[in-house]
Amino acid sequence: MRKKKTKNTSKLDVRMGSSIRRRNGSLVARRVAIIGVVVSSLMVIFTIILTTFFNSEAIAHRKFEKLAKEYYEEYYYGRFIETIDESVFDTKMKTFEETGLQPVTLRQLLLYQNGKNQAYKKYFATKDFNCDKNTTTAQFFPVYPYGVKDYTVEYKYSCQED
Repeated sequence: MRKKKTKNTSKLDVRMGSSIRRRNGSLVARRVAIIGVVVSSLMVIFTIILTTFFNSEAIAHRKFEKLAKEYYEEYYYGRFIETIDESVFDTKMKTFEETGLQPVTLRQLLLYQNGKNQAYKKYFATKDFNCDKNTTTAQFFPVYPYGVKDYTVEYKYSCQED
């Protein structure tokens, strides 16, 4: 009798051992699949970030917006306000709110104040992206209460990929 029990037990052990191996194998396969999906997802996210934030066009647009903001807030606004008489200030600004101020070209942004922004030129003329400095413009629209930071900007890009 004992021999039969031993044989049955050993067969049972073999069966249990093989099912445990199969389960471990499927767990390993699942883990490998999950790791593969996570790595692939991270690569897609990394690629999207690279193309969105670090391509020549995106960099040029961000630099142009920065230049326009500095120009209006630090240079143009103070000089422009000085030319308007206080008695007609609100009516004139209301008109400019609708029509906008004179558009400012990229060339002007690079050259004002004795060319202080010449270093930015490299962002607008790269080997794979180029902006026309005479037709790329920013137009400012003052917004009530017409302070230095109370405005909106309309950007018009005249750029192309090479």
